[in-house]
Amino acid sequence: MSSFRHLPLLLLAAALAHGQSTTPPAHSHSPADEPVALENLVVTATPLERSQAEIAAPTSVLTGRALALKLQPTLGESLAGQPGVASTYFGPGASRPVIRGLGGDRIRILQNGTGSIDASTTSPDHAVALDPLLIDRLEIVRGPAALLYGGNAVGGVVNVIDHRIATTLPDRPLEGRTAFRYSSVDEGKSAAVLLEGAGGPLAWHVDAYRRTSDDTRIPGFAESSALRAEETAHAAANGEPAPEFARDRLTNSAQTADGAAAGFSWIGTRGYLGFSASGHNTIYGIPPGAHAHEESSLDPSAPATEEEPPVRIDLRQRRLDLQGALTQPFGIFESARFKLGLADYRHQELEGAEIGTVFKNRGYDGRLELLHQPLGLLTGALGAQISHNDFSAIGDEAFLPPSHTASYALFAFEEATFDPLTWQFGARIETQDIEVRDGSNRSRDGDGVSLSTGLVWKLSDAWSLGTTLARTERQPNAQELFSNGPHIGTGAFEIGDETLGKEKSLALDVSLRRHAGFITGELTVFANRFDGFLFEQPTGAEQDDLVVYQYTQRDAQFYGAELETIFHLHESTAHAFDIRIAADTVRGKIRGTGENLPRITPRRLTLGFDYRGGPFSAGIDTQLVDRARNLSANETATDSYTLLGASLGWHFDLNRYACDVFVRANNLTDEEARNHVSFLKDVAPLPGRNITLGLRVSF
Repeated sequence: MSSFRHLPLLLLAAALAHGQSTTPPAHSHSPADEPVALENLVVTATPLERSQAEIAAPTSVLTGRALALKLQPTLGESLAGQPGVASTYFGPGASRPVIRGLGGDRIRILQNGTGSIDASTTSPDHAVALDPLLIDRLEIVRGPAALLYGGNAVGGVVNVIDHRIATTLPDRPLEGRTAFRYSSVDEGKSAAVLLEGAGGPLAWHVDAYRRTSDDTRIPGFAESSALRAEETAHAAANGEPAPEFARDRLTNSAQTADGAAAGFSWIGTRGYLGFSASGHNTIYGIPPGAHAHEESSLDPSAPATEEEPPVRIDLRQRRLDLQGALTQPFGIFESARFKLGLADYRHQELEGAEIGTVFKNRGYDGRLELLHQPLGLLTGALGAQISHNDFSAIGDEAFLPPSHTASYALFAFEEATFDPLTWQFGARIETQDIEVRDGSNRSRDGDGVSLSTGLVWKLSDAWSLGTTLARTERQPNAQELFSNGPHIGTGAFEIGDETLGKEKSLALDVSLRRHAGFITGELTVFANRFDGFLFEQPTGAEQDDLVVYQYTQRDAQFYGAELETIFHLHESTAHAFDIRIAADTVRGKIRGTGENLPRITPRRLTLGFDYRGGPFSAGIDTQLVDRARNLSANETATDSYTLLGASLGWHFDLNRYACDVFVRANNLTDEEARNHVSFLKDVAPLPGRNITLGLRVSF
C-alpha cells in the first residue's frame, strides 16, 4: 500500500493523462444510470434543475443498475465507497453517511427534499428511518450545501428520492415493479412491490416491502487482534483463564424491517398537488461491545458479559408528505413549489425483554421555492424553510433533556451566464431556537448567515472547471449544549456546554470535469477551514465508569482530493467496455497544534472493469483501503485491506414484463476489514464473503 503516499499526485496524473495523448475516436456517452456520466439531472444542489456538469458544487448520482448493485440494508453502507463518502457502520443495522470526514449533524439526510426527522444524528447506533430497497435515486452534494439546507449541511447533503408523490401522469393506467433479493452472508431475504397508475388527472402510488436477515458472517474473530491480545494479557495478569473470543458470526446482528406507503396526486395543466403516507419499522441488534454498561467494564469496546442481555433497537416512524407546484408564470415568478414532511418517530432500546431507553422525535420540515422570471442575465429563486422538532429520551441512556428546536430561514439563489462562464451565488439567513422542557427554563437562540459563490467555466465542449467558495455558520444543537449523562452508544459520559458559540467555516472546492471523449469524470480538490469547530474532547475524568467527554470548540481544518473517472476503451451500439478509477483522501486536524481529529476516512483507491453487451452486463472491481495513519490521541489503528467484488446482469423481456436478474459478489477473498470511521471497528469487522442474488420485474 506504499503507493498511497503519492495518492494526490496519482489523482492528478490519472485525470490529466488524456491531455498528453492523441485525439481518441468519437463515441457515445455513458448510459444515464452511471454515476460519473456528468449528464444526470440533479435537483438537490440548486433550485434550478441542472446537469452535474452545469453545477459548481461536486455531486454524485446513483440510479438504475448502478444503484441496484450498490444497495445495502442501510443508507450509509449503500453510499460507502462513493468518492468522499464513508459510513459510520454500527453493525449491519445502523449506519449513516460520512462525507469528507464530517458526519452527524453536519450531514443533511433528505427524503424527497425534506428532512428525515429521526434520531440518527444523536448517536451512531441510531439508524436512519428509511429503507433503501424501493428508492429510485440517490443524489449526493459533497461539500457545503448550507445555502439551501441550513448550517447543518456544511459537510454535504444526501437526498433519497422515491417518487411516492407523482409530479407527472404515468404513461399507462397501471404499471409497477417487484423486487426480490437474497444475500448469503446473513441469509438475508427481501421482497418489495410497487404499483402506480392514473385515472384522469389523479395519479396514485402504493408500495410495500419486507426484509429479514440472520447474524452476519465475518472472516475470523469479531474482536481485533490488538484487543484480543490486550484481553488475554489482562486475564493472565489476574490469574484468570484465557478468554474465549467470538468468531465466524457477528453476534446479535440479525434484523428485520418492513414498511408500506400510499400516495395520491392531482396533476393539471397549471401544476400538481400530491400527498403520501408511509410507515417504516425495523428491529436490529447491536453487536456485543457496543452498549457496554457500567457494570461490565471501563472499556466501552469490551464484550458483553453473561449478565448483560443483548441490546436490540425497535424503531418505528410514521410519516406524511405533501408536495405541490404551480408551473405557470404569475407576477414576476415563473413557477413555485413547496414540500412539507411531518413525522412521528420512536425507537426503543430493548435489553433482553425489558425496555431500556426510549427516544422520540416529532416534527416537521417544510420549504417553499419561488423561481423568478429572468431579470436581465439573472435566473434564480427565492425560498423559505421552517422546521420544528420535539425530542425526548427517557431511560438509562437519557443523556439529553427533552427539548424543542425550531428553525426558520430565508434564502436566495441566482445564476448568470456570460458564455463561457456561469456564475452561481446566493445567501441564506436562518435563526434557531432551542427550549429545554425539563422545568429548568433553559433556552438558546441564535442566527446564522451563509454565503456562497460558484463558477462553472466551460473550457471546451468536453472540459469544464467548477469552483465554489462558501462561508457557513452553524448554531450548536441541543446535544452539544445540554448533554449531561451516560451515552452508551459512544461509550462516553457526555457533557454539553451552554456557552458554546456558533461554528463558522470557509470552504473552497475546485473541480476539473470531462463529460465527453475517451475519458469522462471529475477531479476535485477541497479545503474547509473551521473557526470554533465543535467536537467532544476527553477530559481524563470518569463518571459512572465511563470516560467523560466534554463538548468544546477549537479551530480546525479539513482538506483532500477526490477522483471518479471512466476510460471508455470501447463503445458501440453492440458492446461497451470501460475502466473505472475512483480515489479519495481527506485529512482533518486542529489548527495551530496539528492534532489529528478522530475517525477520519483513510485513503482509498478503487479500480473497476465494466462490460455491457446486448442484454448482458458484467463487472469486476477492487477497493484498496489504506491503514489509518493519522490517529488522534487514544485512537486505535486499523490495518489496510482490499475488497474484491464482481457482478453479472441479464435483462430480458417476458411478454409485457421487463426482467432484470443480477448476481453481485462482495469481499470475494473473505478478507478481514475494519472500518476506521466506525465506533465498533475493534469489535465488529465488515461482513465476509457475500453473494447477492436479485430479480426485478417491471410492467
